[in-house]
Amino acid sequence: MADGPDKYERMLHAHLEVNPKSWEALRERGVDEGTPLQLDFEFTAPGEAEVRSLLRCLRTETDYEFQGGARNEKDGTQRWMVLGVTSPMAMSLDVLNEWVTRMTSYGRDHGPAVFDGWGARTPESAPPAPATPEPGAGEGLLGRLARALRRG
Repeated sequence: MADGPDKYERMLHAHLEVNPKSWEALRERGVDEGTPLQLDFEFTAPGEAEVRSLLRCLRTETDYEFQGGARNEKDGTQRWMVLGVTSPMAMSLDVLNEWVTRMTSYGRDHGPAVFDGWGARTPESAPPAPATPEPGAGEGLLGRLARALRRG
């Protein structure tokens, strides 16, 4: 079955296989276990009900900023997703692997939704805060999703 447990195990294995390379790339940029990182993340879900279920889980289990919705694709279909960013946290390869495992489990158990991946915001790469933020203005994944959802 395409959406069975094997799918999530394969996805988790693929993430865990890439994490050492990603962690090494972060270390080459000066990140170490004491560097606070924020991780952007993305899930893809088959529909609105699955997005809402995952949002409930993330609201209960995390202190992350996130939102979910559908983005209209060029072919007329909708892509349902959840985008978010973690709070700043100390990171190591072990912590990263545990976090990816937990996020994959959240998607499997509370969507279902596929954990598509993550990107790191280091203190140096985080976008500067606007001098006077506009209501609803956002940077990064959350801002792009909000703009896409407004465009309809």
